[in-house]
Amino acid sequence: MTPPRIIHEEQTAFITCRAVNRSFRFVPNEQVTQTIRFVFAYTCSKFNVSLHEVLYMSDHFHLLLTAHTKCIPDFMEELNSLMARALNALRGISGTNFEKGYNLVEPQDAEKTLEHAIYTLVNPCASDLVTKARHWKGFTTIGMEYGQEILVPKPRFGMWEPKPAKKPKKKPRKRRDARTPSKCGRSTIPDVVALRLVRPPVRGELSDGELREFVLKRVEEEENECEAVRAAKRKKVFGMRNVMRQHWASMPGTEDLFGVRPTVSAKHKTKRVEALRNKGVFEEAYAIARARWLAGETDVEFPAGTWLMWRRYAANCADSS
Repeated sequence: MTPPRIIHEEQTAFITCRAVNRSFRFVPNEQVTQTIRFVFAYTCSKFNVSLHEVLYMSDHFHLLLTAHTKCIPDFMEELNSLMARALNALRGISGTNFEKGYNLVEPQDAEKTLEHAIYTLVNPCASDLVTKARHWKGFTTIGMEYGQEILVPKPRFGMWEPKPAKKPKKKPRKRRDARTPSKCGRSTIPDVVALRLVRPPVRGELSDGELREFVLKRVEEEENECEAVRAAKRKKVFGMRNVMRQHWASMPGTEDLFGVRPTVSAKHKTKRVEALRNKGVFEEAYAIARARWLAGETDVEFPAGTWLMWRRYAANCADSS
């Protein structure tokens, strides 16, 4: 059984989610990028979350956000569900687009939070696809400033392609009861949604502009380091032109499927050890409460951070405060 995941309010999380079989479902051609940007912005508008960074690679995406309510599982479910339907409509296919589950890492200090933000933005360079993070044509927040809000229009293709007008029939259908109007073909999704980039909750002594400048400077340093490594190996980047030529159903080489999947991160070892110890205490308390629940004691209190039992079965949970 998968260990229970701690979900709480004001939770900053670094999330990694992969396409099914690591296929290139998010290969950054123009229509795919427009679709991803709109679906992501629309989903963010429905939840009380603050976006810090996001970047979609061809076969996975990285996301750093803060959820102000216990909503990360619901957010991810809705994001990937709508994204899968939109990409399927664009390609005229059906089926899943995402691997089951996603990896959630909760940083324990400011240094690690910033490291996740920088890692997200520089990922195309570290993967030897482009020399500069700004050259990546996929959906990324590299060009945004903290506090900036952009308006994202709904695409007029794929799922939201305008339907051709139907010719009037000779015999009109019987008028539908006004109390039960048909919603067929009517989308409740707005034509334009706003996407706002918010600074991560770190380095309060810096202004939004100063913190963004710090992050982008670190990104530039990482870009130069990646380029130096390639030069030493006499290796060139793959290039955006070749990236966009890849078919969405193709896949990269094999990988280690049994590697470590961290759930917490910290720059300082003591904080990481403490977080892992707290996680172990939570899992032990959860296992005891679950056993009592299954034995019929439905009023048992689950530990703070319990999500599934609270969300699905309205179980009692301790206050996280």
